[in-house]
Amino acid sequence: MSELKIGIVGCGGIGAVHVKSWAQVEGARIVAACDADAERAEATGAKAYTDFGAMLEGEELDAVDICTPPHLHASIAVAALERGLPVLCEKPLARTPEEARELVQAAEQRGTLLMTAFCHRFHPPVEWVRDLLQSGKLGRPLMFRNRFGTRFKGVEERWFSNGEISGGGTLMDTSVHSVDLFRYLVGEIRSASGAVHSFHPSIRSVEDSAAMVVQGEDGAIGVIEASWMTPWSANVVEIYAERGVAVIDYNTGETRYILEGEADWTKAQPEAGDRFVRELQHFAAVLRGEAEPRMTGRDGLRAVEVIHQVYAGAGA
Repeated sequence: MSELKIGIVGCGGIGAVHVKSWAQVEGARIVAACDADAERAEATGAKAYTDFGAMLEGEELDAVDICTPPHLHASIAVAALERGLPVLCEKPLARTPEEARELVQAAEQRGTLLMTAFCHRFHPPVEWVRDLLQSGKLGRPLMFRNRFGTRFKGVEERWFSNGEISGGGTLMDTSVHSVDLFRYLVGEIRSASGAVHSFHPSIRSVEDSAAMVVQGEDGAIGVIEASWMTPWSANVVEIYAERGVAVIDYNTGETRYILEGEADWTKAQPEAGDRFVRELQHFAAVLRGEAEPRMTGRDGLRAVEVIHQVYAGAGA
C-alpha cells in the first residue's frame, strides 16, 4: 500500500510529541504541518502552513492529526471530516459536550473515521492489565483508583489555565484520560461527582486540583485525583477486584498484581513500547483497513460528558 500522507495541525507541545512519533510509524509520513507559528511548522520538515484551510486546499492528504488547543478542535475537525478526511484529535475532544457532539455527528453523518487520542489505552502496562482483567483471573472489578499529578510550573501563563481555550483545568487536561481508563478497564460510567478548587492565586477560570468519584453501571466505584500544584505525586492506576489487585505505577514503571491467598506480589513483564508511537501505529493500521478503531469520537464525547457532570455538581 502507498505511504499514508498525514497533515498535522498544531506543532508545539503535544504536537511536537506526535511529530516525533510519526517518524517511527512505518508507511506513514507527515507531508504538511500547520501552526500559527510558521517557524514551528517549518521545523517539522514537512510543507509548512499557518492557515489550515490553505493546507486542506493545497494538499492531498490521507488523514489529519489535530494537536491544537481545545478551542480549535471543533472547527478544524469538522472542516476535515466534511472533506472525508479521517481525523485523530487530541484530548479533550472538545471544550463542552455540545462541541464534542458536533464532531461526532460530522463524522457519523459522513461515515468518516474520528478517533480521540487516548494514548493511555496503548500504554503496554494498561494493555497488560486489561488482558489480565478480561482473563477473569482477578474476578469482577470492584474499585478503581487513579491519580495523575505533578507541579505544572508556569501553568498560570499557559492556555491550560484559560477556560475559554481549554474548557477546564486539571479535569479536562488530565482526568479526561482517567475517565477513559475507567471505561476501558472497568466499564461504562453511570454517575460522577467531585470537588474542584484552584489553589494558585493567579488561576481563576479553571481548577488546578480536583477529585472525582465515579460509579460504573455494574456498581464498581472509582476515585480519580489530579493536581497541577503538588511538588510530588503518585501517578498510579489501581484495580481492586473480587479475587485480586493490580497496580500500574507510572513513576517506577512497575506493574504488579496479587491474588487472594497469596503473600507476595507478582511483577508483570508487559512488552516494551511508547504509547504515543503505538497509538499512531494503530491509527495508521485503521486507515489501511488492517484494524478496527480501539476508540472513536464517542469515547471522547463520553469523557467530556462525565467531566461536565462533575463540574455541574461542583458548581464550577
